[in-house]
Amino acid sequence: IWGGGTRPAGNSSASLVTIADVDQVLIFNRRQVASHDPISGKLIWTYPWTDGTQHVAQPLPVPGARLFVSTAYGTWGELIQIGKSDQGKFSATLICKNNLLKAKFANMAYRDGFVYGLDDGILVCLDPETGKRRWKRGRYGPGQLILVDDLLLITSEKGAVVLIEATPEKHNELARIEVFDHKTWNPPALAAPYL
Repeated sequence: IWGGGTRPAGNSSASLVTIADVDQVLIFNRRQVASHDPISGKLIWTYPWTDGTQHVAQPLPVPGARLFVSTAYGTWGELIQIGKSDQGKFSATLICKNNLLKAKFANMAYRDGFVYGLDDGILVCLDPETGKRRWKRGRYGPGQLILVDDLLLITSEKGAVVLIEATPEKHNELARIEVFDHKTWNPPALAAPYL
């Protein structure tokens, strides 16, 4: 039906988001984060990214028309402001950058002002406003993470399913069950009460 952009694909999945009151298809391509119009496919805005790494974790929308974007393999995370002019032209500019949350390929989650993600396999709670880490605990490997209400549900690389409170106060593992006895990188899907 449509196509848009010229950059090679990364390993990130496209997602439909609303930024600055505009529906957009967001994708993390090779060397850039790109936004497309969901009707025409036309590029709305782009943001450059280093090509020296894999582009896997989906960019995470946070309030205030911003995105948190992260990659691992020796790189970093960036908080990006998406702006819209009176003429309707979009821009993407860097707010801050640090290496405190490097998402290898697990997607991140946002809750109540904080970003949660696996930093090279260790769970991190990061304040995107200040760029400061609140805590870093628990070794889960490069597994996967989803937010369910006020809980983080992690499938660890070694096959455990773990429930953790999504709170900036401290790392609090509530439950754990061993599901697989081998490596798993697949994202879980929850259709409550089934995982």
